[in-house]
Amino acid sequence: MVHPLVRVGSVEVVPLCDGWVSLPLAGEVPGHDVDWSSEREAFPWAFAGEDIDSWAWHVHAFLLRLSAGSVLIDSGIGHLGRSPYDVTGRIDDELGSAGVTVADVRHVIHTHLHSDHAGGACRPGGEPRFPNAVHHVHPADWDFFARQDGTEESEGRSAMRRLEELGMLDLDPADREVAPGVRVLHSPGHTPGHRSVVLTDGASSMLLTGDILHLPIQVSHPEWESSHDVEPGLGLASRIGLLTRARDERWGMAVSHFGRPFGWVRGRGRSQRWHPA
Repeated sequence: MVHPLVRVGSVEVVPLCDGWVSLPLAGEVPGHDVDWSSEREAFPWAFAGEDIDSWAWHVHAFLLRLSAGSVLIDSGIGHLGRSPYDVTGRIDDELGSAGVTVADVRHVIHTHLHSDHAGGACRPGGEPRFPNAVHHVHPADWDFFARQDGTEESEGRSAMRRLEELGMLDLDPADREVAPGVRVLHSPGHTPGHRSVVLTDGASSMLLTGDILHLPIQVSHPEWESSHDVEPGLGLASRIGLLTRARDERWGMAVSHFGRPFGWVRGRGRSQRWHPA
């Protein structure tokens, strides 16, 4: 695959895609009637072909090429794809297409521990996929998913146990810079330890959202609760706060599950909308 080249200052941001599947729209924004026909007209890439009742759920990780070394935001689904999320991890091939090896990666920032974001951290046998990387996880997620051991929800964390044994796991809860210009921000709600990432180089910044967004309608209505959040009230607060900052500070954005992952928030109030790059 030829990857689009997106720059934040001097830093290259490369989307790495495992693929996509069609998921039902029903229940995406509980309690609200959405004109999905208008949404489909505005954002055709967000939907699944001619299937009017489904959207196209993509699985993206993001490679940041810094002079200090490569940083990954999430690691894809790895070998943990299950129906209806039956996507196969391609992180090795995607990195190779971008001219990077797994040994080049120095940091992996996990926005949270659902398997579509953390499943690629280790290989099926349990050994680390990125032998030279520190893996950054918020401890609230590490503890939350530990309490769900044995369920599909806990698979992402379970696949990372070897990292803890090897001392490759960083559970510092602070909002901080983990690599030059790469700052983690606790944005709970989707999961208790969910994080987003802000990349800054010079006068340019980009918000890598994690799962504060799934569909463009949430940019227009960040105050609506999401059916994907374990704590919907916290989730909408995180979404409102970060989208407001992204709009006011003119950050670019990268969204994990969008078919076209790069764009901006533009407008205010009822005119606030997603503008794809």
